[in-house]
Amino acid sequence: MSDDIDSAPKKKRLLIIAIAAAAIVVIGGGVAFAMLKGKSAAAAPATDEVSKVSAEKLGQVVALEGFIVNLNESRSTRYLKTTFSVELDETKDAELKERKDVVRDTVITYLSGLTTDDVRGSETKPLIRDDLLRLINEALGNPKGVRSVRFTEFVVQ
Repeated sequence: MSDDIDSAPKKKRLLIIAIAAAAIVVIGGGVAFAMLKGKSAAAAPATDEVSKVSAEKLGQVVALEGFIVNLNESRSTRYLKTTFSVELDETKDAELKERKDVVRDTVITYLSGLTTDDVRGSETKPLIRDDLLRLINEALGNPKGVRSVRFTEFVVQ
């Protein structure tokens, strides 16, 4: 009979601990949800403002036809297939179309001089992008004609 008396307070104590733990979990979850919801609601207008500003500043974007070139490899035949678009600043689409053959020749000549090591990895893409930007602007005869180059496809085989 004394065992029943001792086990009753233990059961009651375990029940109280379980209820307290459940309450802490529920309250903590509610607080975390409220904080996350508050942050996302506050961040939404900021991202909308950023997208509006960047959309206003974005120049005319023109997609160029894809390029497939042999890479400069002596022991094997490797290919680079890339497609990119250019954001125009001072150059108009008509000027780019007029000099399309010069631009394509410049890009093909540059890309075919690259090796596999030159195009491997993410750290090489900004270098290639900067070189293309410079070369395309030189081909157009306008140092500020193209504002940026953005790859839409970049495959080495």
